[in-house]
Amino acid sequence: MFLVNSAIAICAVAASQAQAVTFVLNDIGGVGAGTRARAGYETAARYWSSLLTDDVTVNLNVGFYELDSGALAEASSSYAYISMNQGYAALTADRTSTLDTQAVGSLRPLGSNGAIEAVANNFANGANGWNGYTDLSTRLDNDGSRNNSSLKITTASAKALGITTHFDGNEINFGSDGTIVFNSGYPFDFNSTDGIPPRSFDFIGVAIHEIGHALGFVSGVDDVDLRTSPGQTEWWWLNDVENSINMSQLDLFRYGSAGNLDWSTQNTPYFSLDGGVSQLFGDSRFATGAYNGDGRQASHWKDTAGRGPQLGVLDPTSARGQMQDITALDLAAIDAIGWDVNMNVLANSNYRLSTASIYRTFSAVPEPATWGMMILGFGMVGASSRYRRRSSKVAIA
Repeated sequence: MFLVNSAIAICAVAASQAQAVTFVLNDIGGVGAGTRARAGYETAARYWSSLLTDDVTVNLNVGFYELDSGALAEASSSYAYISMNQGYAALTADRTSTLDTQAVGSLRPLGSNGAIEAVANNFANGANGWNGYTDLSTRLDNDGSRNNSSLKITTASAKALGITTHFDGNEINFGSDGTIVFNSGYPFDFNSTDGIPPRSFDFIGVAIHEIGHALGFVSGVDDVDLRTSPGQTEWWWLNDVENSINMSQLDLFRYGSAGNLDWSTQNTPYFSLDGGVSQLFGDSRFATGAYNGDGRQASHWKDTAGRGPQLGVLDPTSARGQMQDITALDLAAIDAIGWDVNMNVLANSNYRLSTASIYRTFSAVPEPATWGMMILGFGMVGASSRYRRRSSKVAIA
């Protein structure tokens, strides 16, 4: 095996599986052949590839070096902008599981204008007279503006859904699907089979988490929250905020009560596949916003107190010494937004796999008959979102 441009593609092809997602990992610094960071990223990619049967390639820039910001890590995704009609049609056509059928059947009906309604933050008159969001109350948002009629999805999930054009008809640029950089100045544990040392962070768990975001576990509520955060006074955002943001396909399953999608930062929304009648698997609450919500980014599950069992690997925080788990809830969300998962998630609601188990199965490169390896390199795109240190826990962006 050899490397070209320090990039390698990883595709898990089990004997009983005709195809799997290929992950291209492009080294942008510190993730060269033989490094622990390279092995950690590859283990995380192999795990996801073992689960997802979509015949697509996900291109990720990966790094492990000192960050000037002092953040634990920085991550970003590339996006496509599609109409609500495009999103509904793609999810309907992509049904391959019982969960998919239930998810599509629970989608709120589109109006004649191709828009849906949801609970959102209320309006208030700003200091200079424009209408901006407030975090003090909510309202029913049914005005058909951009946030009601279009979606912002990651380019990786666009590939899984077979979407090739934005809502304006322009072709989607399928270059890099995201960038993940870990701060080498922080202590990470790369082999969790003997536990995570008290002062270290679970590298493989965080890498699985970040790849999950690239796959599409994101929320437009974070954009709403950012535009109403302290110090954000740009009039072009506040004057017409609803035409400057888009929700994600995950937000199509973000409910506050039966029949009511909830895109506010005020209530306690949850992931539901039955139109909001119930929370999937008993507890599927989302975080509500770093600024106006509960203090955690909305593109995560509700933060678990202390070191208690996380709802899933997409938990917003990780404690030093804490081993991460990926759960059925994580897989259900990934399945619902358009990926093909090679297991019946609804029939395996107790699925919970630690990174120790993942390391044992996916850390070493198996024989060529089991793993396919290819060489490719791609460029770097996207804006950064960061981990932030908070007492004994670190927020995972």
